[in-house]
Amino acid sequence: MIPAELVGAWSLVSVRARSEDGEERLPFGERPVGQLLYAASGHMALVLMSTGRPRFASGDPMGGTPDELRQAFEGFEAYAGTFEVDVDDGSILHRAQVCRFPNWEGGTQFRFFELNGDKLELNTPPMASGGKEWVLTSTWQRKGESH
Repeated sequence: MIPAELVGAWSLVSVRARSEDGEERLPFGERPVGQLLYAASGHMALVLMSTGRPRFASGDPMGGTPDELRQAFEGFEAYAGTFEVDVDDGSILHRAQVCRFPNWEGGTQFRFFELNGDKLELNTPPMASGGKEWVLTSTWQRKGESH
């Protein structure tokens, strides 16, 4: 069952990563931007990015330097597909049909969620990166509300 409070459009407020040893990072910078859409039909889309990513000097989307391409890729996340909600354990399963990261295509992304009025918080299970386990927390504001 999809909670009615979850359905709609959400704007990204922040993304924080916390390691098992307490280290904190802002993987998309201090002012990331993004949108998250949940439809009553069970479809979803997520797009988020760092602000201030350098523009390609060539102006050609296929002609970036290796550094421009790296920063563009690392500062951007997007996937879309379908989702299921388990209200009892507070989780959402995103099924990525299309995705920026090829390894996630056709797979699932598991998130714990917490809804508090016009705020939505999504937490990943621990994920390995750089030799540590990290939990990423993204905070979202219902579109149309001030924050």
